[in-house]
Amino acid sequence: MRKPGQELLWQTVSNWRHWRFRGEAVNRLLAFTVLLVAIIIAPSSIFGLNPAQNNNQDISMLFARQAEDPVRIVQASFGADNLLLDARLENKSHNKVQTYRLGWAAVKKEDVRMGKGELVTVPQETDTTAAFDIPGQGFPGKDELSRHPTGVIVYVAELQFQDGTKWQADAKKIRKEAIEMVR
Repeated sequence: MRKPGQELLWQTVSNWRHWRFRGEAVNRLLAFTVLLVAIIIAPSSIFGLNPAQNNNQDISMLFARQAEDPVRIVQASFGADNLLLDARLENKSHNKVQTYRLGWAAVKKEDVRMGKGELVTVPQETDTTAAFDIPGQGFPGKDELSRHPTGVIVYVAELQFQDGTKWQADAKKIRKEAIEMVR
């Protein structure tokens, strides 16, 4: 049997336990919220990444129009790392292509850096007199992309036809087209 003062004490202890458990839940919720906000705000520091490494998503990957040129890119696929995966070339000259070389122009403001890939020999059995597909060559290079250009334009840089004639893209024209495309 409780004495008159003990009943009040028991209610106080009971309420204290209730608030104590409720306080623990609030504290856990608060700690979880702080952790969640920290993860959202600073993912690069949590995962040990340099924020500049994740900047490739801001690069526009395009291919030059090359409207008057004998062969041009009409379709291209780029990977998540902005490297060329494959492309479809259109041959308006209808001469069989023996070798080709792709190039790129990386644009950052008014600065244009140009580069070329490896010379590729087309397999003899491939019909290159109209449209044909080519594999990516792993470019533009990661060193070029690490400079954080605004855009990279891929183009057909050089050709040699089966009859021995050679063709090269006009670098000044490509440079001008690249700046216009990225603006």
